Amino acid sequence: MKLRTAQLEAANTELETFTYTVSHDLKAPLRGIDGYSKLLLDGYGESLDEEAAHFIRTIRSSTLQMNRLIDDLLKYSRLERSRFKREKIALKSLIESLLTTYQEELKTNHFSVKLLVPEVEIIADPTGLSIALRNLIENSIKFTGDNPNPAMEIGLEEQADSWVIHVKDNGVGFDKKYHDRIFEIFQCLHRAEDYPGTGIGLALVAKAVQRMNGKTWAESAAGEGSVFFIQIPKKISI
Repeated sequence: MKLRTAQLEAANTELETFTYTVSHDLKAPLRGIDGYSKLLLDGYGESLDEEAAHFIRTIRSSTLQMNRLIDDLLKYSRLERSRFKREKIALKSLIESLLTTYQEELKTNHFSVKLLVPEVEIIADPTGLSIALRNLIENSIKFTGDNPNPAMEIGLEEQADSWVIHVKDNGVGFDKKYHDRIFEIFQCLHRAEDYPGTGIGLALVAKAVQRMNGKTWAESAAGEGSVFFIQIPKKISI
């Protein structure tokens, strides 16, 4: 037992060092590249031909994407190390609070949002559940925005020994053959030009639910929308 505890402490220390390195040593040069390329465009943009200006804009765009990737990796790392809690959560209030964050985006895109969640309390890790639901809502908004009548439905089904929450949309969907891969880290099933992302959002969902001994899965078909499910057992062992 002592050996195992020492190994875990060493692994955590190594992870913290990695996180520090990523957040400070890797982001610093990115800020420099972004800052100087902006100065170049601002100061000399009018004297550059269109091709040269395009190259610089591409550099800035790539830098921004690298920053997002590092930020998402940090979130994944922090989730791994965060303290697990088991608390009563008023699920409907939590979802309403999360939706408020995206109120402007939902309103601008004329989203129809149906909330089929009764006034119940479930036992879960509050941080993990918030991360999972936030990423599923973001995922739904991102992949449904092109639909002229975008719609999202969030529902809850109580089973004998678990709670099953679903987030359904009428977005672009994805091919059934990717159902098993979609929750893996760095998996992007659509072109980055069409749907920018880092491929970490759904991996965060899977990791957060896995920490609660739960399950995550999705049902979809290309062009027919998607339904994402998270199942949380009523008795969570830590």
